Amino acid sequence: MKKYLLVGMIVALSLLTACGKKDFSKMSFNDGEYQGHYESDDKDHKDSADVIITIQDGKIVACTAEFKDGKGDIKGEEYGKQAGDDKYQKAQIAVQGFSQYADKLVEVQDPEQVDAISGATVSNKEFKEAVWDALEKAKK
Repeated sequence: MKKYLLVGMIVALSLLTACGKKDFSKMSFNDGEYQGHYESDDKDHKDSADVIITIQDGKIVACTAEFKDGKGDIKGEEYGKQAGDDKYQKAQIAVQGFSQYADKLVEVQDPEQVDAISGATVSNKEFKEAVWDALEKAKK
């Protein structure tokens, strides 16, 4: 009996998990340029991500992304500088990592296929959420 209960619970959890994911392959989009935004709900780290995606013939042909810290400053060459050398080096690893996400999206087309880069994993989630926001606006 316990065996059947365990199998039933695994099947139910699998179905719930699958229902929560968006299936990019089954979506179709209008051509144009669409903006997406994501803002962290973490009150201590109000980071955000903004993307602009361009869709042509139903495919993502261009993407730009901008990441900001809780103060609204763009995470770029100066990001983390005020925190000391160690933290600055780590921050710059993150900047190098998340700067690749937009190009990777154009390559793979599906936001869920944009793998996280070490040092920029939180930004990966932020990027994907901003992309999904833009894609929702582009949906047919």
